[in-house]
Amino acid sequence: MTGGPDALAPMTVGTAGHVDHGKSTLVEALTSIFPDRLAEERERGLTIDLGFAWFTLPSGREVSVVDVPGHERFVSNMLAGVGGIDAVLLVIAADEGVMPQTREHLDIIDLLEIESGVVALTKADLVEDEWVELVQEDVRDALAGSRLADSPIVHVSAQARTGLDELVETLDRVLTRRPARTDGGGARIPIDRVFTMPGFGTVITGTLTGGPLHVGDRPSLYPSGRAVRVRGLQSHQTTIDAAQPGRRVAVNLGGTSPSQTRRGDVLAMPGAVLETRRVDARLRMLPSAPRALKPGEDVALHIGAAARVARLRLLEADPIPPGGSGWVQWRLDAPIAARRGDRYVIRRLSPATTIGGGRVARALARHAPRGDQAVLEAVARAAAGDPAALVREALADELVTLAQLARRTELDSATTEQTVADLAAAGEARTLRSFVGSVQVIERLTSELLSTLREHHESDPGAMGLRTSDLARSMDAPAEAIGELAAAAAAEGLVRLEGPRVVLAGHTVELTEAEEHRAQRLLAHLDQGGLTPPSLNEALTATGGNRRLAAALAQDGRLVLLAADIALSRDTYAVWLRAVRELFGTAPSVTVREVRDTLGTSRKYALALLEYLDSRAVTRRVGDARLWLGEDSERK
Repeated sequence: MTGGPDALAPMTVGTAGHVDHGKSTLVEALTSIFPDRLAEERERGLTIDLGFAWFTLPSGREVSVVDVPGHERFVSNMLAGVGGIDAVLLVIAADEGVMPQTREHLDIIDLLEIESGVVALTKADLVEDEWVELVQEDVRDALAGSRLADSPIVHVSAQARTGLDELVETLDRVLTRRPARTDGGGARIPIDRVFTMPGFGTVITGTLTGGPLHVGDRPSLYPSGRAVRVRGLQSHQTTIDAAQPGRRVAVNLGGTSPSQTRRGDVLAMPGAVLETRRVDARLRMLPSAPRALKPGEDVALHIGAAARVARLRLLEADPIPPGGSGWVQWRLDAPIAARRGDRYVIRRLSPATTIGGGRVARALARHAPRGDQAVLEAVARAAAGDPAALVREALADELVTLAQLARRTELDSATTEQTVADLAAAGEARTLRSFVGSVQVIERLTSELLSTLREHHESDPGAMGLRTSDLARSMDAPAEAIGELAAAAAAEGLVRLEGPRVVLAGHTVELTEAEEHRAQRLLAHLDQGGLTPPSLNEALTATGGNRRLAAALAQDGRLVLLAADIALSRDTYAVWLRAVRELFGTAPSVTVREVRDTLGTSRKYALALLEYLDSRAVTRRVGDARLWLGEDSERK
């Protein structure tokens, strides 16, 4: 399988292997860059922290190399470097063969599901050919059953510079066969280094995944959520304007300092990751684990470049034995940035050994009972990541905004919108204005809304309709959602919207002869107010009217309720509407101030008029201005 159009996309290779098997020396021989960057590393001759180098393969592909430490004491540093790699270069010294750290690194590679790799048998010049062949057989036995079982093995000597060309060509073939990346959801970089450069400020490094990153972008640091700005980008010591996924990058950040940024943080565009302290996950225990973990037991959990102490909560009925797998929940001692599908590794706290790992199923998890079949099925659906199934589940009970839906499903915004559109086309979902719901939920809530209004009118036939806020409290739903639901019901002719109130369609209030006289006085009193009519309450008091009277006039269209206590006669409303329409004819958008000046009224009345027009979809607010959408056909 080839990489298709991304065949020459940049990739990152990570070294792995036992201490003193020649990883850094081999990287230097391949790249002419010695990756050990700390003085202590050079003095001691072993990699303590992550080292980095790069080179170009014969195919033209640029490769970043993460050189990880092999010493057992530094496995946590090793884990910080391998999370974003595309392939592994497993280094095994021919004079020693497979060693304990080789096997632990192999376990980690397997748990992180790294499918591509090459084995370099280093120091091949120090032993006889027959011995190299025996070591190779031992290596094959160690690889059996792992994700690197079929990986090519190349004999090399960095000192004698033999086998290097073959190793490079083999690595090139392996990366070419690697499937194209399926990144998505926005750029993100698990941060593995933070430092300061004189004259530039804070710089972070890591492997870019998810999407491109550009100079000028405004991502955030997670889990703090601190907004920052990309002031500069470098890759392989070359200044660039944009970086593509798969590259090792250095990012000069504005808006933060090294004291506010640390290894394990994630630089990401909004929505690319979620801040969490509890995740649902699939756990696979290594066969070499000494025993099953106990509920409530603490482990070291490594995800991306972060390491946290995590407490186990079993979702399965029984503990997961060595070599087994099952669903678990991890509660972390501090927040992390994660998303569904992220791979993780767990290690015992003492003695520190790798015992398992897996994938995150839900980055935003809730406390769940153990052994509950419905919970297990829900976690399995989340892990499968089917957008339609996730959206259906999230829309099963209530109306949500697209932003809320994306967060609940842990899908990126583009996938969320497309899935909603697909479900709407299939008759399963419906979008109101900013809220979306399943057809069943919208039908249920609409029925409840109509029933609530019917009970209100039956209990007090002469009363005005209910405010959306009152309906929302009665229906135990967000006021904004009920407002949009009422607007949809009005479009279907099921209700009428009278200012901030909702009235059941067909509901009328009959006026007596005396009430009709008071109605005429009320309308005249409002018109006498000119450009600043009195409040509705003032007008009712002055003319002996009441709310029942106002409701009746609003229902037959003689009174226009702009707000709870702001009303106009039908004639005055028509004059104001015509003036505003003419104002829109002179500019693509208008502001409250421009409407106020055109009408010669106060800001209070101008704002009430525009908000009323917004509610009737005559205008739409965009920032501080309004756009004209169409005529108010019911008030012509």
